[in-house]
Order: sequence, then structure tokens, then C-alpha cells
Amino acid sequence: MGSNIDQQISTKNAKLPSPKLQLNDSTKDTEIVEQDSSKHQGRTRSFPHERGIWASYVFIDYSDSDGWIEMQDECKTVLNSATALDFIPIDQMHLSLTKTFTIRHHNITPFVENLREQLNGHRRFRLEFSGLDVYVNEERTRTFLGVRVAEESCGPLNELVTSADECLSEYKLPLFYADRAFHVSILWCLGDREAEVRKGLPVLTSVFERVYEEEYCDISQLVKKLWFKCGNKMFHFDLI
Repeated sequence: MGSNIDQQISTKNAKLPSPKLQLNDSTKDTEIVEQDSSKHQGRTRSFPHERGIWASYVFIDYSDSDGWIEMQDECKTVLNSATALDFIPIDQMHLSLTKTFTIRHHNITPFVENLREQLNGHRRFRLEFSGLDVYVNEERTRTFLGVRVAEESCGPLNELVTSADECLSEYKLPLFYADRAFHVSILWCLGDREAEVRKGLPVLTSVFERVYEEEYCDISQLVKKLWFKCGNKMFHFDLI
């Protein structure tokens, strides 16, 4: 996220989180908009879009980093030459700290206030990364190439997830995965292509090791804030 986004509301669209947020309450929450996958690069929603219900998630942003963009570009070049799969760059590279969930508009302001309270006191930290891996979404409709977090760096992430889960549980929203695999997705393609992509991991790993060494300071930058994306609204939470 750019630094011009203030602590309250920003209208910047994010791939993937003010004082009081006022939304138009004239729409019906139950009105479902017909989805057209051709408008979303063949992707389908894991839940239908409904007016007044906002898709949301909490994350660490990695989209504004030359090191990450270089990693993304070089891995895409390797995959395009080694497979017939059409891999697409993630528009906004990030590390998720919650599942994507839905929240009704009248709950956004109290939810953000609760989340801010839960995250208060968490300190800045630096993440180390240990390689590439292949991930498939729960619906098995999309395959991702991601950069995984080193196991020794997962401590502060688990603490943040625990705090976010406290807030989610109060609103009866889905908690994060019990079996956590923290990573930053950099590329995706349609379908369950895990087996095919894993065959290319040895070559991709060589790319990772070289770029990570060259761009270490940019890729393993200090985590200073978290973001909450709610529809097209963005909120940030500074770490101390």
C-alpha cells in the first residue's frame, strides 16, 4: 500500500485491509449480483456477492517492493518456458493473517475498533523466507506459487493471528487455519495444477535463492504495519 493512505478511509483498490465509516443503507442486503467469470480472468467467487456484505481480510503488504516484483517476474519467466500453463502475476502481493471473510456494512466500524484494540501493543518485526512452494485454494480452483516464511520467523505471525482470531470470534467469523502455512503468493493459474508446478520447483528454487540473496533487504523488510481490506476500503494498524 502506498504511504499516502491515511489511517482512516482510503478509496484505493487493492489481490487483496476512518473514523466512522458511513455507507449507503438503501440497498438490500439480500440482493445478489450475478457473477461473470469472464470479467475476473476466469476466477469464480467462493461466496456470492451480495450488496451490503463486504469481502474482507487482514494482511501484510508486499506489493510496493522492487525485490518482490523481481522475484515474481523471474519465476513467471521460468514457468512460462517450462510449462504450458498461463501463470498470472498477483496484483497485490501480500501475506494473509486471516481467511477472506464477509462482514455486513453496519459491523465494519465496531469491527475495526475491536481489531485495533486487539492488535494494540504488537511490535515491529522482520520476516525471513525459506523458499518456494505450491498452494491450492480450498475450492481447488486456483493454483498459486508462493514464497514461504521460514519456520523460525513464524512466532510473531502466530501472535498476530491469535489477536485477529479473538476479534473474529466475537463476530462469529471464520478463524484462521489451525495448520498454518504462512506465505506470500506471487503467481497464480486456473485449476488444480499442483502436481505440474511441483515438477518445476527445483529450477524455481534456484531462482529464489539467487534473487533472495541479491534483494534480501527489500524482500525481508521490517514489518511496520498491518492492513485490513474491506470491500474497496482500506484501514491500517501501525506496529510499535
